[in-house]
Formats: sequence, C-alpha cells, structure tokens
Amino acid sequence: MTVPLSTIKSALKIDYADDDADLVRLREAAISLVERRTQLLLSPQTQTLYLASWTDTLVPAFPFSAISSISYRNSSNAATTMPSTDYWIDLTQGPIPVLRFMQAPGLYDGTAITVTYTAGYSAVPNEITHVVIALVGAWYNNPEAFQPIGLTAVPLSVEYILANVSTRSNIR
Repeated sequence: MTVPLSTIKSALKIDYADDDADLVRLREAAISLVERRTQLLLSPQTQTLYLASWTDTLVPAFPFSAISSISYRNSSNAATTMPSTDYWIDLTQGPIPVLRFMQAPGLYDGTAITVTYTAGYSAVPNEITHVVIALVGAWYNNPEAFQPIGLTAVPLSVEYILANVSTRSNIR
C-alpha cells in the first residue's frame, strides 16, 4: 500500500489533474527516501536472506510479517525445506525479530541457507503519511535548488517523525 494521490492532493489543496504525473514522481521519491532513511518497508514485500550457517540471525526488515520458507541443500546435496517446527521467531529482543533454529542439519559444502519471508506495512501509518505529504509539498512548491526568493528547509516535523519511527541505528 502506498499513500494515495488523492490524499496528497487533498492535503496540498490541489484540485486539478495537470500535475498528477509530477505528484506521483514526488510521492515515489518521498517513499524511497523514507524507506532508506528509516529502514522501514512501506508496502508488503517478499524478501530473501542468505545464511552461511545455522546461527541465530536478525531478520533485517521491519515490520516483519512471516517466514515463508527456509530451504537448503542437505549434506547429500538434496534440496530440502526446513519444517516450521525446527525454527522460531524471537520477538523478545527488541523491535527487530531474531530467527532461531531448534536444530542445525548438515549443509552441502559451498551452499547457503535461503530464508524467504514477508515484511512491510499493509497500511502506511499516519505519521509516515504526514511525512510523505510534507516532503511532496516542499518539493512541489520548491522544485529548484535556487530561486530569486529565499528557500526554507523541509519542515522540522519530517526530521522529528523520521527520527522517531526509524529502525536504523545511530551507529550506521
């Protein structure tokens, strides 16, 4: 799900269709910026994680939905799917889920464990919708870096909200 164009146009008080293509482009740029800045997925997506061994692993997508499958090549080089009873998701260590394994079956040399999972919001949270609208509005009203009039920075609310919803560590 994404922020509907009608929501953006209503918030920015735009009642004509002439600039719809530009608004869609700006919306997609704002969503991309929010996703990169916060490491949140704003729409449901299937992700793949490759592991070299059966060690506990952080699932690097938020919000996490479910594990679809865990597949690997066993020691006989046969394609194998791990039963869901042999792993679990630990949500007690903070906002990022940890994939934990009950057992460690043998792996064929040089192969990886493939974890397929889904993550992402099914509905964009209101504060993220506000950020997207604020960014689109700022970019729409100030399309150039230099103008004869003074430009202002993106609204402080954007920085405040992004800092508070981000799953990105301050270390990175």
